[in-house]
Amino acid sequence: SIVCHPTQPQLMWAASAGGGIWRTLDGGAQWEPVNDFLANLAVTCLVMHPKDPNIIYAATGEGFSNVDALRGGGIFFTTDGSNWAHLAGTDSAALQLINRLAISRNGKTLLAATPQGLFRSTDAKHHMWSKVLDEPLGDVRFSPSLSTRAVAGSLDRGAAFYSTNSGKTWK
Repeated sequence: SIVCHPTQPQLMWAASAGGGIWRTLDGGAQWEPVNDFLANLAVTCLVMHPKDPNIIYAATGEGFSNVDALRGGGIFFTTDGSNWAHLAGTDSAALQLINRLAISRNGKTLLAATPQGLFRSTDAKHHMWSKVLDEPLGDVRFSPSLSTRAVAGSLDRGAAFYSTNSGKTWK
């Protein structure tokens, strides 16, 4: 996964399931790990808050059922791009394997696609999570223009789902 700062194009973060989170300040010429001692380095997805690029969320745990998959430890976040902490409320077994995160355009809703289903958080600090779709999911995305619209893709049966109310309900 990779995210780029919207106003400082030389500043980027990259992550992988086998290597944690890395940052470059010079457009990719040199990379450095942001924290070699992050509680879980199996990072599968990064998303940047659309209103505040200093806030980045990192999902952990490979949920694609590969034989050598690494278990995650929930979601981590930063408010300065350097110091990362565990996001309270994401240490449950249901959030140990996160395939994809999505954040709404207004930054109020965070979705997590997992093999156990789709989880949603809307509280200001994203500490409270509820399961909104009981389907193993490989991907979830918000519309880039509307915070109310989202799509999700099934992990193993080729089904697609959509929401028109910020991920509260799915069809």
